[in-house]
Order: sequence, then C-alpha cells, then structure tokens
Amino acid sequence: MKSKHFITKAEYPGGSAALKKFIKNNLLYPKEALMHRVEGSVSLRYEVNEKGKVHNISVINGLGYGCDQEAERLIRLLKYSQVKNRGIKVNTRFKIAVHFKLPPEALPI
Repeated sequence: MKSKHFITKAEYPGGSAALKKFIKNNLLYPKEALMHRVEGSVSLRYEVNEKGKVHNISVINGLGYGCDQEAERLIRLLKYSQVKNRGIKVNTRFKIAVHFKLPPEALPI
C-alpha cells in the first residue's frame, strides 16, 4: 500500500525520544535563572528546511532570566535529516517546549 502523504516532513533522527535526550544532555541552566530560582518552560516555534537546517526560530512563551536565549541556542544545535520531496523544497514547522527544572543541588535543604 502506498502512503497517501506526498510530502515528507523533516524528522529528528531517532524521533522525539532522541530529541528530548539531546535537549536534556545539552541544556545549560542560565546562571541568572539559577540565582532567581526560575523554573518553567520556554515554548518555541521553528522551521526546518529540506536540507535539515533549522531556521526562523521564535519564542512564543518565554521565561526570561536567560532561559529564552538558552532554549534558542539548543534549537539552533539541532540537526535534522535531509528530506527528499521530488525536487520540491518544503519547510517543516515545529513547536517545542524546553523545560527548565532546577537541578537538585540548587534546591534548599
């Protein structure tokens, strides 16, 4: 049976589990956010072109204290696989939430 979807969308290699792991392993908690004990999520929207390059990143809901910039930095690091769409150049839009949770050593005793 042939797929009904003619346009192939960009996908992160390894799927969403690999994407979450990448973010968890590469997230650097901003010093200012640690000092102010800021926790929460930064929602971002971004696009991936047919070559797998991330562009057009925008923060939808930010936290401030350096978290927005850190979330943007992480998204810029993402590498998607190339998409072949019979010569058609397709941008795939994504929405993602980057979660900032204070590390256990930063919590009061």
